Amino acid sequence: MLGDKLRAERERQNLTIKDIEKGTSIRALYIECIEKGEYGSLPGEVYTKGFIRNYATFLKLDANAFVQEFNEEVHPGVLQQPEEVAADAAEEKDDSFDKGSVKVSFEDNAHRQNKILAAVICLLVLGGAYFLLATGDDGQVARAPQQVKQETAAVKEAPKAEESKAAVASAKRDDVEVVAKFDDRCWTQVIADGKTLYEGTMEKGKTMSWKAKETVSITAGNAGAVALSVNGQDMGKVGETGQVVEKVFTPSGEKKEADKKTK
Repeated sequence: MLGDKLRAERERQNLTIKDIEKGTSIRALYIECIEKGEYGSLPGEVYTKGFIRNYATFLKLDANAFVQEFNEEVHPGVLQQPEEVAADAAEEKDDSFDKGSVKVSFEDNAHRQNKILAAVICLLVLGGAYFLLATGDDGQVARAPQQVKQETAAVKEAPKAEESKAAVASAKRDDVEVVAKFDDRCWTQVIADGKTLYEGTMEKGKTMSWKAKETVSITAGNAGAVALSVNGQDMGKVGETGQVVEKVFTPSGEKKEADKKTK
């Protein structure tokens, strides 16, 4: 059996199956199957011939003779003529190439490439037809009237939705939080629920925050130096530079009537 001959020659050369795998790119599993004569575990007859040819060539044996012996083992009683053996070798050499451990036929590649090309052309044609149907005269993609209306309505409703969310968030609060940022020195007094939390001069760059259940009252001696944020809402500067301003805030917002501005 040819497998026994290949194995004997491999062992004579002190080579392992891994050495053959590395030198021929044939998977070790396939090499073992060839040596054991288990051809049914190999990808196919054409590939098997390629494996045997590469294996024998690597061992510096007569590759054609081993391919002929394989044919005799697989097809007993069917004798190939010498010219058929030569043609078989030429066909494997000229019409195929070795990629990894598998010989791939050029003819099969061309057939697959033709199928892929046909599929690509079909997709391009379908894509072009869709584009023409979906594009208006001005070159822009046409949209269904209903979709346009829905988008327009969404744009119009967006600000209202944000305002509604802010109102709901404010309405749900049961306390008031005031954050003050100072970009200049400012005498400040803070009273929360009737208790004085701070009274003094805030330095430039300071950021302070106060919370209360009912009211937070802030008096700024230099209103242009203080910017407030109440319950997460930016209120801007308290007033102008040099003004003395008092602001009173509750969980529901600012008490406008409490403002006292003096020059």
